[in-house]
Amino acid sequence: MTGRREVVVAFDTPSDRRRRQFTRLVSRYGVRVQRSVFLLSGSAAELRGVWAELERVVDPAVDLLLMTAVVPGAWWQAGAVRALDVPLVAAF
Repeated sequence: MTGRREVVVAFDTPSDRRRRQFTRLVSRYGVRVQRSVFLLSGSAAELRGVWAELERVVDPAVDLLLMTAVVPGAWWQAGAVRALDVPLVAAF
């Protein structure tokens, strides 16, 4: 099965340089929903590629990086803007 999947990527780093790198990289594959939280869509292979790129940027000693699947029907949202209704941008 080669269906598209949605994931949430979140990061936290004390480094301004790595923060810019994370933001530039993840912005190519999805939409920002918070300052350091992005919603991405892609095939499993595409998302593994994004993770591999992120691993090259992260400093595991001081950075936090999370990529987790969005399971359809298993999330709740409050607020005026429905972030998950925003068309996703993906360039693979």
